[in-house]
Amino acid sequence: MFEAQKLHPISYISGLIKTIKQNFIVIILFFFNIQDFDYTDSKQYIWPAFLLILFSFSFIINATKVFTTRYWIEGHHFILTYGIFNKKRKEIDIQRIQSIDTSQDVVNRLFGGVILEIKVPSNSVKLEIVSKKQSQWIEQSIKQVQYSVDLTDEKTEASDQEVQTETTSQKTIFKLNLKELVLMSFTSGSIVLAILTLSPILGSLQSVIPWDSIFHQFQNIAKAAYLVTAMIIISILIIAYIIGVIIEFTRYFGYTLTEENHQLKIKHGLLNVKSLTVPTKRIQAVIEKQSFIRRMLGYTSIYFVITSDGASAPESESASGVVVILPFMKREKAYEMLDYLVPSLKFPAVETGLPKGGIRRNAQILAGIFIVGGIIGSYLWNIWVLVPAILLIILTVINSVIMVKNSGMLLSSDELVVKYSQLIRTRYYYAMKDKLIGFEKRQNPFLRKAGLAHFNFSTAKGAGSLDIGLRFVKAETAEELKLWYLKEAHHEA
Repeated sequence: MFEAQKLHPISYISGLIKTIKQNFIVIILFFFNIQDFDYTDSKQYIWPAFLLILFSFSFIINATKVFTTRYWIEGHHFILTYGIFNKKRKEIDIQRIQSIDTSQDVVNRLFGGVILEIKVPSNSVKLEIVSKKQSQWIEQSIKQVQYSVDLTDEKTEASDQEVQTETTSQKTIFKLNLKELVLMSFTSGSIVLAILTLSPILGSLQSVIPWDSIFHQFQNIAKAAYLVTAMIIISILIIAYIIGVIIEFTRYFGYTLTEENHQLKIKHGLLNVKSLTVPTKRIQAVIEKQSFIRRMLGYTSIYFVITSDGASAPESESASGVVVILPFMKREKAYEMLDYLVPSLKFPAVETGLPKGGIRRNAQILAGIFIVGGIIGSYLWNIWVLVPAILLIILTVINSVIMVKNSGMLLSSDELVVKYSQLIRTRYYYAMKDKLIGFEKRQNPFLRKAGLAHFNFSTAKGAGSLDIGLRFVKAETAEELKLWYLKEAHHEA
């Protein structure tokens, strides 16, 4: 139907970069050995020549693949061929194509190149790199074929203009404005974790670091070692925080969520612009994530758990199976939008509160480790090592209390809701009964005696699964959950 197309010329540069990555260790070894290189000894050239041949061979393989790659649409199939001696051919049924994702970094944007990935449940085709015009042509052509086949199956008629209108109609659902993006970047929860982790170290560094030997010329500085240490760590935290803010800002810059033909399309990025398609029929569960700071401000983020395409690239956003849908939004508005995006879920409020026996059990192992570490540290170095150990124990107990008081679950005839709260974050999990693929109940003799148990439901996530559950719930509750799941499984059978 369409003439065979070539890849963008910038693909050769991409092949060179890929070759450098593949031979990175070899290149490092070369630069280490060149320091003692004797230019007068001809034998010294054997090793560099071998490395050069290896590098050139790798580049030629990548360049050959780029040179021989052709792709076109023939009938109802997207066809890709490449190779000289060993000719390979891939044919994908266009009706089975679920998503077409693109990625465009700074270099590609300068030269008008786009990395395009066509995904089906059991396979995928990655074109690295095509022009932006070719990318739009491929996507539009595939949608036209898909829509034309649908019309044929339904025995209806439509003009080419109608097909074009149907396949290009889009509805913008959400767009992250600059103010929200800045606030989102500055309220990242990772800096809280870094402060809670590193702050207690200040009390122990003074006795561990040999300040006298390091600053023996500067006695006054040595006496102020704690202040110097605090300033260094605070500076590192500030730098790490700024870097984190910049990464978050550039990653989600221009975040836009649109709806097109029962599919969600996501586009975001400043330096690396990415476009991702999320078929709504592949949604397995919904996750709400709130950091401590965002919970105080009333903001949240929403993620969809989806199944994998089967052969997605590891760096693909959908490969993990968890895709951000609403990265930063007021919680009330987020749930109003979820009612529209996932009408099959009702998102009811969760009944919180777990057995109080979980407070000690959640904290005892970690607290015991901190106690032992503090005692050993005070014996080997200084009694002040116990101070950060005690602070960590207190935080562990507080975290355990929050987990027991604020975590919970709710079951309905067709929906599971689990809330899992911690000191620095809160997670909500929503899943339909028919999306759950397994149940696990765990009890050791001690838990059985105390009348407690752990439980986990499983749902598909990427190429694997996601566990949704809680620890230290009542044993009878876990048993009710098992019967609820088995009843559903029997009903489906």
